Amino acid sequence: MPRKLVLVARSDLGMGRGKQAAQVAHAAVAAVLATGRSRDFRAWLQEGQPKVVLRAGSEEELLGVAAKALEAGLHTELIRDAGRTQLDPGTLTCCAIGPADSDKIDAVTGTLSLL
Repeated sequence: MPRKLVLVARSDLGMGRGKQAAQVAHAAVAAVLATGRSRDFRAWLQEGQPKVVLRAGSEEELLGVAAKALEAGLHTELIRDAGRTQLDPGTLTCCAIGPADSDKIDAVTGTLSLL
């Protein structure tokens, strides 16, 4: 069963591309640090670390996806901005789901579009 890490970024904040990339990177690093000793993480690492970046159109949509992921037993990391550049402190920007079985993640994120 292949595994992947899915990163879901908000598209409604007007973040520049560099800012979006940094927020997605924060989510990826948080997921890796939190799951680094798990079987899913080790398998994902061996499989080449597949990642997919998707979009959520609002904070509500992002929170809904994160809640569904948690209900499905998937590891989830929410990222809030520090507020040093483009966004207010505490702004929810993105989340990471996984790494985990691709089918389990797709059941939660399959309707989202690519960023």
